[in-house]
Amino acid sequence: MISAEKLTAYPTFEGLGPADAARVIQDMTRMNFDADSTILHEGKSIQALWIILSGECTVVRQAEDGSEMVLAELRVGDVFGEMSFVRTAPHSATIRAKTSVSVCTYTREDFMKLAAEHPGAAFRICSNIAAVLSERLQRMDAWICQLVDRPEAVSHRDEWQTFRSAVYSNWNF
Repeated sequence: MISAEKLTAYPTFEGLGPADAARVIQDMTRMNFDADSTILHEGKSIQALWIILSGECTVVRQAEDGSEMVLAELRVGDVFGEMSFVRTAPHSATIRAKTSVSVCTYTREDFMKLAAEHPGAAFRICSNIAAVLSERLQRMDAWICQLVDRPEAVSHRDEWQTFRSAVYSNWNF
């Protein structure tokens, strides 16, 4: 499967002690996908973290016109599914195997058992997920600011202000 040392090298599981890492590994499931297979479907919900052990994946999202936009390329060691893992929500994108892929999954159900028995380990995983998502958001913020600052983007600045206000002001939990 995967060793405790290797698991804790992934940012999502960094800082777990050997016993907690072994517990997480025990609950993981290994899966293999052929190239061009869809692993996660946008709009569906499988509450699990997915770690790429081998191969590469593509993250795509369907545009309003029905075409697909590539959002990211994922490689060995990358983790996906975090948003649906921490929040009961459908997947915001589709994950497709670009090559043959081997992954490990860790379900939210198993995580909740860990949280009940080892809250410190669960807190560490949640903190790491928050850090990963925060880093992504920070990169997205910088990218959006670069786009909005372009002279040709003047017509979109009001739209950006509305979006920014919704994201940073309406914290409805």
